[in-house]
Amino acid sequence: MAQPAEAASDPLIAALPPATDYLTYLTLVEYQLTPARLPVLHQVLQDETLTINIGWDLVNILVPLLPHSRECLDDIARLGNPREVILRVSEALMKLQATEDESLESDDEDANKQASEQRHLPLHIVQFNCLLSMLSTLHSRIKTKYTSRFVATSLHAVLEAYSEFPTIESTAAILELLRDLSGEKRPPLPPRCLSEQALNRSTGDKAPDPEADEHAEGDSTSEAAEEKLTQRLLQFGLIETLKTYLLQCVDEPGPAGMQWAIRVQEKLDTPRADVVIPTSIDQFHNIEYLRERDTTLGKIVALSRDFGLETEMLQKIIFKGESDLPPPLDFDNLPNSPDEIPLERHGCILLLAARCVTATLFGSGTQVQPLHLYPDIVNILLNFLGDYASPYTAAAEEPIALIDSILSLAAVAKTSTPEDAEDEEGFKTLVYGLTACSRGPAQFKAFTRLGSVPARAFHAYPDIQVRYNLMLEILSEEESEYARLPAIQWLKEELISHSANPAETETDNPFSDPESFTFLFQSIYKFSSPAQTSTTPSAPEGITPEVWMEFTQEIAPIYLAKLNFYYFLCKSSKLSEQLHISTLQPIFDARFLDPLKSFISCLSSPGVLSHVEAEMGEAAVQMGMSAAEVVLQIISDIERAT
Repeated sequence: MAQPAEAASDPLIAALPPATDYLTYLTLVEYQLTPARLPVLHQVLQDETLTINIGWDLVNILVPLLPHSRECLDDIARLGNPREVILRVSEALMKLQATEDESLESDDEDANKQASEQRHLPLHIVQFNCLLSMLSTLHSRIKTKYTSRFVATSLHAVLEAYSEFPTIESTAAILELLRDLSGEKRPPLPPRCLSEQALNRSTGDKAPDPEADEHAEGDSTSEAAEEKLTQRLLQFGLIETLKTYLLQCVDEPGPAGMQWAIRVQEKLDTPRADVVIPTSIDQFHNIEYLRERDTTLGKIVALSRDFGLETEMLQKIIFKGESDLPPPLDFDNLPNSPDEIPLERHGCILLLAARCVTATLFGSGTQVQPLHLYPDIVNILLNFLGDYASPYTAAAEEPIALIDSILSLAAVAKTSTPEDAEDEEGFKTLVYGLTACSRGPAQFKAFTRLGSVPARAFHAYPDIQVRYNLMLEILSEEESEYARLPAIQWLKEELISHSANPAETETDNPFSDPESFTFLFQSIYKFSSPAQTSTTPSAPEGITPEVWMEFTQEIAPIYLAKLNFYYFLCKSSKLSEQLHISTLQPIFDARFLDPLKSFISCLSSPGVLSHVEAEMGEAAVQMGMSAAEVVLQIISDIERAT
């Protein structure tokens, strides 16, 4: 092609083949290329023959020059040999790493203009997004009978890089790539959120595959098998992307996670006109970065349906025991059958929960048939939390996304099925597991609304004697301590329900039988002082700073629940008479109230207050005293009521 005299003097123009051979020219480009010469390289790369011969070797040279080299990389993706370039792009993704100096600033005004929309992104994210855009273009050009081989190569590299650099922008890029690889014909929507604005999309003409298979279409049987294998790889990639996104991309800024269970319960609960506190649903509707989380999950749910991920398939994987699970996918030994490509079960439960939540909150997508508490949610708890010493330990240590998913599925689950309605062991697993999930994660402890999930499971069990036995076990056994606070509330609800149901006789209901109730009462009202048995300079009145914080954060709510429950019994003349509360008052006074008042008195002593303030500060003192004052106020109310 004819070149202006000024351009022709540039080494990148003057040395163009046939003036030099391709290898020599490539070496010259490597040593002569500067950001200022990128427009010249972009010009010469319009020569398809040249780009086919050297384009794949330019990838590693151009990636560090992003975002200014984006046009040149796009040229290589559109005009180079797609098979060779895919390998180079995959290698570049595997080697991608964050650098210490990632400023995208430049002294060149034109380059600054080109990079302005991405200046806020770290360089490695710009590189990741550009490389994925190249893969979209390259895969659309390849004509081969074995598409899955190239998809597997790209997918392996993409997932490895994404696991190192998960961000909302890299998530948007990988979802765009998966959509393009699927051959989905629907045009991409205009960018709706900030992460989508960072996507790179090629708009130039694409050259045909220079090595296109002569019989790329193949026979119908082999073609169908190849399509299924490719589809399974895309299913695998989508589930891995979802898992990484929920585990690593939605913690900050707060609130952390998707808060699915909380929002679902808010949706299911009867709205109260007098409540003006913003709900989690309001937050996710009004705050932009939270809306973006929902948008991302919406895209994943939509893609999962496009990729043929049926709900029944997800459930089948979720319900498998640990011993029945296949080994992880080995990309170096790719299976020939789609059934041999395993879908990771943690990702499957996240996707199933995402579908249920999307349908519940937004009424969008295909309605998902809810699971049943028995045996479905029971099996999920056993499969995902059953390897721990206790459900509470499991809920505290497992990722919040998993616990949120389990609670969400349980919140919308049907209460029972006729054939499994009286599974006593399943009932215990269900109540303990859901209670642990609603109370174990630190992020959930502030949301009392989540207590509705295990409460519904408890009250729905048809055998009232089994419910009573479990209640007594929770209130008596030390390892069930985490469930005592909600159990007191369940007991109150059982008594209210019975009071409103006079048709039941006292012998039908152990909760309202005075003798049976006495066992529950004695289990509730046992005082165990957290204070040390001896007074020392570091623990005046036996109160250490650790005891002070334990009282403030953990023990005070239990004391308040027990006091409020006793006040409830005293104020209900019907229950007070029926349960013989007057005869139980000496037990309450001696075993709980008097020791509690003595403990609160120790907490309030000047020596303790001075020591706590010196060790922890005035704010800690105020927190503890506020909790103590509330306890004393309820004690005063009880004493007036009795």
